[in-house]
Amino acid sequence: MEKLNVKAFGLALGLAWGGLVFILGVLNILFWDNFLFRLMPVAYLSCRSTVLGNIFSAVLAFIYAGLFGCLIAWFYNRIVVEICAERENKIKKLAKKIWEKKGKPFGSEKDDWREAERIIDGK
Repeated sequence: MEKLNVKAFGLALGLAWGGLVFILGVLNILFWDNFLFRLMPVAYLSCRSTVLGNIFSAVLAFIYAGLFGCLIAWFYNRIVVEICAERENKIKKLAKKIWEKKGKPFGSEKDDWREAERIIDGK
């Protein structure tokens, strides 16, 4: 499992959400009084159907989603580290058992490790 880049994930989520809020705001100003955009003041108190209100709402959306994205990536990375450490521990114990079962031959560590990985991963 790969770890996520916390800053990049936060930035990507912030840009996506901020961009969506901005586009909805522009559509709301230009074409119609969108039902979804009437709900926006609940989340973004400054949200108004003006150009300046739209920009401010998009910036707030970027900040909120960016911070939330960083938090998600941080928690994900914590979980990945724990899972990888647990897997590594299982492989280490099994490789030692395999090595001992073979009679503790010199130089077979890599082969024993690969065999233990294969067994743990179910391949």
